[in-house]
Amino acid sequence: MVKSGKASKKSINISKGIIFTFFTIYFIIFGIIISEFSVSFQKINPEDFPVFLTYIPLLCYIGALFCGVGFLIFIRNATAQKSRQTQSRKKIKSGSIYKQALFIIIFIFAFIPILSPIIDQGKNTQHFSVYNDRWNGCSDLKQIIEDEGYEVMTVQSSLSATERLDKSILLILMGPNQFYDPIFEVPYFINFFNGTNSLFICHDHGSTSTLLWEIMIASIFAPEIQVPVTIFPNGILRDNLSYDTTPEFPVIQSFNSHPTTETPTLINNVILSRSSCAAGGEFIEFFGWDSIGATTDYAFIDKNNNKKYDEDIDDLNLGFMSIIDLGFPFPDTFPLGGYSQQVFLAKDLGPQRIFVSADASLFNNELINEIGYDNEEFAINIIQWLTYENDPSDERTKEDWVIVFDEAHIRPEISRDLTSAGIYGFIMQYIIHLSTNPITAWIYPLLAYYTLRRYLPKKDKKEEERKNAEEEEKKEERARFRTSSFFAQKIEEFKDKSKYGEALKLLYRRLERKLHSQMKGQKITTRNVVDFVIAKDPSTTKLKIKRLTKFMDTIISIKDGKHKVRDEEDFEEIFFEMNYQNDHF
Repeated sequence: MVKSGKASKKSINISKGIIFTFFTIYFIIFGIIISEFSVSFQKINPEDFPVFLTYIPLLCYIGALFCGVGFLIFIRNATAQKSRQTQSRKKIKSGSIYKQALFIIIFIFAFIPILSPIIDQGKNTQHFSVYNDRWNGCSDLKQIIEDEGYEVMTVQSSLSATERLDKSILLILMGPNQFYDPIFEVPYFINFFNGTNSLFICHDHGSTSTLLWEIMIASIFAPEIQVPVTIFPNGILRDNLSYDTTPEFPVIQSFNSHPTTETPTLINNVILSRSSCAAGGEFIEFFGWDSIGATTDYAFIDKNNNKKYDEDIDDLNLGFMSIIDLGFPFPDTFPLGGYSQQVFLAKDLGPQRIFVSADASLFNNELINEIGYDNEEFAINIIQWLTYENDPSDERTKEDWVIVFDEAHIRPEISRDLTSAGIYGFIMQYIIHLSTNPITAWIYPLLAYYTLRRYLPKKDKKEEERKNAEEEEKKEERARFRTSSFFAQKIEEFKDKSKYGEALKLLYRRLERKLHSQMKGQKITTRNVVDFVIAKDPSTTKLKIKRLTKFMDTIISIKDGKHKVRDEEDFEEIFFEMNYQNDHF
């Protein structure tokens, strides 16, 4: 009968198992729900999407992983007894299950990025990826830039990886749809604009508008950063006067005088596809931009996709601007039609340059090669201006620049990225974030060391001390063995006649008498001794039984004259094993 107030061990184990199982399943389901909600929210209203939501599913999956590992450990401890491996004159410390689980996880995470490219050849087939050679990719743009003599690289994990380059960087954000983390990546851009670098932003209904605002807010702590901001409203740009096929494919023919429109090729017309625009009209110059290209006055942003301009619907809500003191009253809403819409902006900051396109599709494989338009020439002009190629006051050459495409923020719009590139970036981004970000880089080595030192392979001081103590004990035991009158006489006999077996028989008699006493006169055989030990201690491990069996077979063979001990080393090995067995009976 179970006593009141005291639960049985079985019921406690069941309760713990239920708790582990519940939290493992709970974290997984909750992570999936938040993930789906996050994807839907981004698709419906990307401008207002809170960045922290993208990290909640990750925390849930990590929690589920730890609960799952804990559940496996619990099952192992509840159903099996701990085994200890032993060797002659020492015990082998059993490995920690936590260490084994961690090593397995690290092994899986380390080899997935290496093996997964076998399945998809390592290609990123997302929109605007330079590894996508289909119509919606930008592989041709990458080839064009390489043909111009530039070195081209891509980032799959974190933009902070570019900080290790010793050249000027032209960073190209080609239609990113993943939000830039203000904790890790905004500090990167502050550091980026403190160098001699350039930025090429190609917006495509994604996250670049939020990025510019984050940089502006961060510049409060770095007044030397003077990056202009702008707003890309939701909706599709339509130009009812200048277009190809439909107004959703506006043709830009109005360009201001600027190196990107004149050098080395004069730009006359550029075709866009389902573009956005930089909202603001006359406020574009107020925010600090140079207007490069614009639509006709018959263009507007269609927010409800009814293919016509509605003044009460197709406008931009500017209520959030009230928190910023601009020195003058700012309207609550701003119309998105009735005037030319700005699609290309530029800013020369001196050591840095920025170019912004309201569309990324004009540089994809379909439109950059479109006959009759200057999309390819326009791309070359922009790249050369951003790298100061035609600036006589700048001494840098093409070899001093690296063109870097941001592939880390190009991901599927309605699902998780399970490509090898996506998995690699997911695993590596946090490591690179922590090791290169100005906020965490100084403490990351210490954090990594103190977090992993218990699990990483290393020299165990306690184990080393135990081995040294055993070695000293062994030396003392040998000294006692060699200095006692009886054994000293036997050693002299061993040296003269090599009678190691006779000495072991004498030593075995003491153990034999002990066995006879405990086994109550039962015959001393290997089988009987093993059965006696198991009956005495049912928890005896298989390893210990195997070791006992080997010893008894050996010593009985010596006693019967069937086994010969050939040298002193064999004698000492059997002697110490005999001492071990004598201590455990």
